[in-house]
Amino acid sequence: LTSYGGNANEDQAQILASSIAKGDFDDDNEEGNNMNRLYGQWQTDPWSPKYIGPNDEIPVNEHKNVELALINPGLVHLELHRISRVAKKLGIPYAPCLLGFEGHGGNRTPTIRGIVVHEHNVDLLREAHTEFESQFVEDAYKARQKEIYGRWRRLIVGITTADRLKREYSRDT
Repeated sequence: LTSYGGNANEDQAQILASSIAKGDFDDDNEEGNNMNRLYGQWQTDPWSPKYIGPNDEIPVNEHKNVELALINPGLVHLELHRISRVAKKLGIPYAPCLLGFEGHGGNRTPTIRGIVVHEHNVDLLREAHTEFESQFVEDAYKARQKEIYGRWRRLIVGITTADRLKREYSRDT
């Protein structure tokens, strides 16, 4: 977890280890069964990753993605269709987001959806994504219209060609 900003508190761990070696245990416990607590107080504090600033690099794991459960403060997960294309076109640093794992016939495959970016880039990316999607829909509509017109043209040319061939080669005398 060092890539996510976590570090072991070695001094307190050494104090705990030395107290265990000396036999300095707490005999007063709630259960009364002479079970000793073998943890340090620092181990009971909730873990929180360090803040990632706008100029800091996005911390990724060895597979070059960020786990959603371990996302650092200062980073935001965006799960929009084709958002990585927009971020790449704008040159905004991002990392794919690992949501978890799915089981398919006994195999566990990672579920990666969306990207993780710095907080200050979220509004820019959302606006650019809206523009990109509207342009994408418009281009898809134009391509579909071109395909439809091409099919109609091919049908009409086929019908006129068949009609011409009938007229030229029919044996009506």
